[in-house]
Amino acid sequence: MRRIVLCLLITALSGAAASVPAYADQDNASATHYRWKDASGVVHFSDTIPSSALAGGYDIVDKNGLVVRHVERELSPAERRAAAIAASQAAAARRDARQRQLEDTQMLAAYPTDRDLEQSQQAQIEQIRNDIATLETNLHSQEDSLTELLAHAADLEHAGQPIPAYVSKRIAEQRGSVNDERAVLAQRRVDLANSKAKFASQLARYRELRAKFSNGDDPPQQ
Repeated sequence: MRRIVLCLLITALSGAAASVPAYADQDNASATHYRWKDASGVVHFSDTIPSSALAGGYDIVDKNGLVVRHVERELSPAERRAAAIAASQAAAARRDARQRQLEDTQMLAAYPTDRDLEQSQQAQIEQIRNDIATLETNLHSQEDSLTELLAHAADLEHAGQPIPAYVSKRIAEQRGSVNDERAVLAQRRVDLANSKAKFASQLARYRELRAKFSNGDDPPQQ
């Protein structure tokens, strides 16, 4: 009986001893290892990494020295700002490209021919011209009213009479109306010039797209 118990104890201890290297190998395999170069270009391997290595970037490697992942170096504040600006510009460019594609698709769907597009553009140009004509008429009327008020005030002065407060107030208000009308008129004239330039570019783009698709290219999709 003692012999049997002794054999069992020896077997159990042998099994426990044999299992220790296996666990050690697993721990060693799962440990994180690093590889980096110092300021002199010397390559280092370790299971810890100094803070000085972060500035130059490093590799996370397995127990065989194979790279698992590369970690880029830390950026300076100026580099981070530059990277943020570049990322913002790239995002804006992507948004502009999507918007351009959407506009192209809508334009091609709305106007079967360039003649249809030209007619629509001409109608918008005529509307702006009509607005300008109306504003010019209104401005002339406002200027005439101001001229009459100023003439009335001048007559009072020549007669040696004081200019009533209500007349001075009306003159000030009329001057404001004239200036406002002139500003609106100037803006509509700018709108006319901008619209002509925009429509010319739009028509050229339309013809470019039509020529491209007539050669077999796929039209833009929304």
